Amino acid sequence: MTLVLKGVRASVQGVPILQGVDLALERGEVLALLGRNGAGKTTTLRTIMGLADLSGGQLTLDGRPLTGLPTWQRARNALYFVPEDGGVFQELTVLENLRLAGRGQPEQVLTAFPELRPLWQRRAALLSGGERKILALARAALSQSRWLLIDEPSLGLAPAVLRRLGQAIRDLRSSCGILLVEQNLHFAQAVADRYVLMQRGQSMDEGPIGNLRQSPFFAQAMTFGQREGDPA
Repeated sequence: MTLVLKGVRASVQGVPILQGVDLALERGEVLALLGRNGAGKTTTLRTIMGLADLSGGQLTLDGRPLTGLPTWQRARNALYFVPEDGGVFQELTVLENLRLAGRGQPEQVLTAFPELRPLWQRRAALLSGGERKILALARAALSQSRWLLIDEPSLGLAPAVLRRLGQAIRDLRSSCGILLVEQNLHFAQAVADRYVLMQRGQSMDEGPIGNLRQSPFFAQAMTFGQREGDPA
């Protein structure tokens, strides 16, 4: 089972962003999209979910085209998008957020995410940034989706929380494929199996994460310590 992009081009509000993106994500692996601000990483996730306008190329899931399918139908086809802010419902409690994940019982995630138990009745708006990210991943796990698209999970988190989040992502890998947008190079190397380097809306190189620094595009495609600052 594979999520495949071939020569994908896309725009946001009429502005061309993606100029040719190629990648293939298999079940059971974490693929990191890496590159500078504005390289098109987040737009790639949004295009897969039908939230950006596809203007060319092929986008398939398990051999079937996603082109033309609305976002809700792509989600029904086992795609789950975790945006940069986690996408949790701020006014609902942790338990209520988990119930809205749609499949399974909330208690099923407590083994993998035990830190949520004492927060069960706390509104998401009162959680720390790290707790919201953990809640977002618990929702993703409970959805039982086969493909997770996760945008900047490490942003703004302390090292101890990053380690816990990284372990959660590695654990989720056993049941799904994960496409990860990340600016934190060390975090990406700790959780990903492979990388795709992006620059100016194009995929420039890919390979095992351990070979990342040997890529001829590494120095020009990466900027360290910056956050994703625009819709691309």
